[in-house]
Amino acid sequence: MTYQEKKSIVSLISAIIIFGSYCAYMYPQFPKEGLESTGTFRYWGSFVLILTLVSIVAHIVISIIFNIAFRLTTGEKEPTFADELDKLIDLKAFRNSFFVFILGFLLAMGSLVIDQPSQVMFMILIASGFISDVTGSITKLYHYRKGV
Repeated sequence: MTYQEKKSIVSLISAIIIFGSYCAYMYPQFPKEGLESTGTFRYWGSFVLILTLVSIVAHIVISIIFNIAFRLTTGEKEPTFADELDKLIDLKAFRNSFFVFILGFLLAMGSLVIDQPSQVMFMILIASGFISDVTGSITKLYHYRKGV
């Protein structure tokens, strides 16, 4: 298995663990007031902002730990360059990830148009962000294994 495949697997697993553990942490803090209260909007706003920050920091830490573990176990350094294949795979993964997020964004806005509670919009946005992250990792893994 190549470095890029291992990195894609680690990224996929870490995204699932980070999102799942953060949701499990935030679920008990869900406000018990009405659906459209100020506390509910504050909850969802903090949910998105803190999830973004936690996810970025955790991905950086996990990437550093992965590179250290990779170097210790294989004795090889991380590749210092990206060839045309790496760039093409990154672009395809970004395209697929972006498409999934935009689709989720449109669904979230559509939920407001059909008079769903604002919580539905936030849930769709958060889920589409998570699914787009997973889609990007799976796309990279697929193309590194099967080719472009």
